[in-house]
Amino acid sequence: MRRTLLLLLTCFLLGCTEMKTPCTPFELSAEPPKFFVILDYGHGGFDCGATGTDTGVLESDLNLLIGERVARALEDRGCFVLRTRTDTDALAATKRDDMARRGAILCTEGADCTVSIHMNKYENRRIKGPMCYYQAGAEEGKALAGCVIDAITGGLGLDPRLANPGDNYVTRIPDVPSVLIECGFLSNPEDERNLMDPEYQQRLAEAIADGVLDFLERP
Repeated sequence: MRRTLLLLLTCFLLGCTEMKTPCTPFELSAEPPKFFVILDYGHGGFDCGATGTDTGVLESDLNLLIGERVARALEDRGCFVLRTRTDTDALAATKRDDMARRGAILCTEGADCTVSIHMNKYENRRIKGPMCYYQAGAEEGKALAGCVIDAITGGLGLDPRLANPGDNYVTRIPDVPSVLIECGFLSNPEDERNLMDPEYQQRLAEAIADGVLDFLERP
């Protein structure tokens, strides 16, 4: 199963012309984009994040696969997207330096919001489903997180769930509304199976993009 995912990831990356060093905002389009969104694909390289209980799938690989689907969905809707990473590598040789570089990208001037893609894991394998975190006390972040989790649960036919306050580096550092999305639990058999399914990945990505636009296009 791990080998199958690596082959899928390789094929996906070979088909992505954008998979290069993060580019300067707006330099790729003659037409001004509707919105500027920064996407952070959590972990990478030496820092694989969580691993699937049944398959051993790496969170960092899934973050990249699903994150790129989100990026394309946003770009299809007229947004400019800046990624914190564009391949399976980390951004630096140590976790501290990686997070510093990640934070610098997340604070790029002119962004309308930031979205960090992650996967969850818990000792109780019955716990499942997506979660969306915002920086505690950030009202605009809370509004963004509410739009995103509503779009995800609605798009995937799941029971409604509230966004969660938290204190995470990737939501604390930016000056713009920011969320961290836990797409599902790699410890739950159903979530793990779904998160490795390309059709489910696409539905999830479209829902995330819908939620981001729901927030950004508010009157």
